[in-house]
Amino acid sequence: MEEENLGQAALAVDAAKQALYAARRDLATAVITARRGGMSVSRIAARTGLDPASVRNMLAANGLR
Repeated sequence: MEEENLGQAALAVDAAKQALYAARRDLATAVITARRGGMSVSRIAARTGLDPASVRNMLAANGLR
């Protein structure tokens, strides 16, 4: 019983990780699209709840400023 619960918990963690990775990719895509559309870094940060440095890092990782 305990081993079964551990296995189920491990599967749930793996599924959550995959969902998190997908959400991060979606966020990065939205940030890049917004910046290419002319939105300022500070506005993107305000709209996403990220700090401006995180937005700039995300953009820099994708070759944008």
